[in-house]
Amino acid sequence: MATSLTRALSVTASCLAAALAATWPLAINLTTAIPEGTEHEATVSIFSLWGLWWTADRVPHGFAGYWDAPFFHPASGVTTYSEPFPLVGLAVAPLWGLGLAPALIYNVAFLGLLTLNGVFGYRLARALGVLPVPALIGGLLTVTLPFVAKVEGALPLVAVFGIPWTLEGLVRFGKTGSTRWAIWAAAGLVATYLTCQQYALLFGPLALIGGLVSVAQQRFKPAANKRLLAAGLCAASVLALVALPGLRVRAEAGFHRSDDLVQALSARPVDFFTRPELAIVPFPPTDPSDTGGLFPGALLLALAAAGAIVGIRNPATRRWTLYLAATAAAALVLAMALNVNVAGWAPFATIRAIVPGMSELRSPTRATAILQLSLATLGVIGLSRAWSVVGRKGATLLALLGLLAAAENLSLPARLVTVPPTPGTAWADWLHEQPGDTVVAHVPFPDGLHVSDYEIEAWRMFAQIDHQKPIVNGYSGNFPQTHTPFGAIIPIYTQFQLAMAQQFPTEQLLCIMDRSQDVNTVVIDRDWLATHAAEVDAYKGFLQPAYTDEHVQIYRLQAPPGKCTSG
Repeated sequence: MATSLTRALSVTASCLAAALAATWPLAINLTTAIPEGTEHEATVSIFSLWGLWWTADRVPHGFAGYWDAPFFHPASGVTTYSEPFPLVGLAVAPLWGLGLAPALIYNVAFLGLLTLNGVFGYRLARALGVLPVPALIGGLLTVTLPFVAKVEGALPLVAVFGIPWTLEGLVRFGKTGSTRWAIWAAAGLVATYLTCQQYALLFGPLALIGGLVSVAQQRFKPAANKRLLAAGLCAASVLALVALPGLRVRAEAGFHRSDDLVQALSARPVDFFTRPELAIVPFPPTDPSDTGGLFPGALLLALAAAGAIVGIRNPATRRWTLYLAATAAAALVLAMALNVNVAGWAPFATIRAIVPGMSELRSPTRATAILQLSLATLGVIGLSRAWSVVGRKGATLLALLGLLAAAENLSLPARLVTVPPTPGTAWADWLHEQPGDTVVAHVPFPDGLHVSDYEIEAWRMFAQIDHQKPIVNGYSGNFPQTHTPFGAIIPIYTQFQLAMAQQFPTEQLLCIMDRSQDVNTVVIDRDWLATHAAEVDAYKGFLQPAYTDEHVQIYRLQAPPGKCTSG
């Protein structure tokens, strides 16, 4: 027991050390900055930080109102517009009550996810019979997956640990047929969904195939079939509580990614021969594009090829080696998505049409995480076999080879975004003290639709952590839209946003805010007001000054008598 605990602590500490090394210089900026990955703006990182706070805010209320996030007011179901990750937020929720710096709370979650990636990579390798040291190297390879380094600015995409967790359960269930491991596999699938719905969507069919491999290993014994099926149904029941509200809201809103957008964000063959933008190894060359930088590493590829050969030759690992190789191939095809065409037929187009939720997947390239995880696991199967037949010097060389395979994929120095020690400011504190029915609009609105245009909105959501009043501004993966009686979909928020950016103030826009959006408080940035003071002053009948400081001017919004009347 003591040995097992010592080994578990050693593995966890090693994976945490690898996480700190792979994200340097984050380790010396834990309270002041958060990772940005290969993003060139802070929008997604700050939005992820806001998501941690929102989950923590709802925990004391039993998650009441969780789906109705307080931005894009008065829209409902706003939390489902983007990627919720409640399990991560729940894990760090107690830290908010301690008054810690927001960056530190975020980094505890971030480094925790990287560490869990490694721990479960290790556990999957051990389930496959890999020796302890090669299995640990497998954990380190999982911590340093180049795709995770590429997307680490988006917190949910860092969380790949649920995939090896699920596979560990299936592998061990295949050996034992026990209820314990069936439940473990089901729990891993639930964890995958509650940390990253996109990975769950991409991995789900592959997990189902893994279940078939598992019961095949049990020779399809009726008892084993029932145990795994029952565990799967329990997982589905739990996930339905989270998935159904989101599916309902998104179906009613008509959210759908266009074929052109999905194809643009589908990988091309050349993308798998480029490294992430910040990679320390310059060959193959880096590629900063959305779909570029998918090369898994030369040493990892070599180890995976050797592991596939060794694993297939060994009857004890043949089934799961074939499964991992097939999973890697399937993930490769999924990542290329609409760029795969078979005699005029695009298989991914069919998948989008029949699999619930798949039509909303914006970037199929994210299946690359599953590909690289499969390669890392295959690699340590071969490493373990070699380890068992070489002497001490040979083992040292093999360990060095594994560590070099992990180091080859580092992207350093990590790009960081500075975060204030508190979301509190004088103006946000003032808003916090206002009545509960206060609804806020921030001016100016973004005058563009690129993620970089919404960085200002992400920082306003950061300020909302302090004042906690609903805002009409915001950023997410989707934006409010509506159906017309003729079936067309109108992006109502986008139209309003651009009108506010280009035309504010006008009587029509002020009336829309007053009558349609319940806005009674307008926060105007000082630098914008400096060049628009005359226009704002022309509507002093609508806007009454209520607060001012060096950063903002806040007005009360109320339509004068006789204004904003219908008909």
